[in-house]
Amino acid sequence: MTRSTRDQILDLAEHGYRKGGFASLSYRDIAAELGIKSASVHYHFAHKEDLGKAVVERYTANIIKALGAPDDPGESQEERLQRLANTYRAAYAEADSSCLCAVLGSVSPDLPQSVQQSVLAFFKRVLNWTETATRGSHGFGGAHIISALQGAMILSVATGDGSYLDRVANDLTGRSAN
Repeated sequence: MTRSTRDQILDLAEHGYRKGGFASLSYRDIAAELGIKSASVHYHFAHKEDLGKAVVERYTANIIKALGAPDDPGESQEERLQRLANTYRAAYAEADSSCLCAVLGSVSPDLPQSVQQSVLAFFKRVLNWTETATRGSHGFGGAHIISALQGAMILSVATGDGSYLDRVANDLTGRSAN
């Protein structure tokens, strides 16, 4: 199935933001990659802020969907935590890059207001999911878990060694590294 131009723009923008941050990507870059005119990008997203907000909102929806229900009584806390760790692993493996919102969150004061708010909403939703999924007996709070996974992902990107993320994920989920 062919992806729509809008979806292709979102894909390229997400990849670009994850690799170089919000300021590093222009509509000309996206247009050139797709073989279209910049005006076509503006047709879908009038302003760069609109594009940034749409990218973060789509990313958030995809992550929350991948995480599933944080309180399924048919699952153990360990299974939910493993799913969270696997979501971070998949995000890293996708492009050997960090979480989109970790990249954008690190420069949040420099982002347009609506993009800042979307990044904040991502972290609130993921923290809420994690707090609900691990409520009661895990020993770590949601902020600790997310900070550990985000930090390990950044370390893995910086060193080119995904084992840092794997080790932290294994530590959090109580699994031995293979």
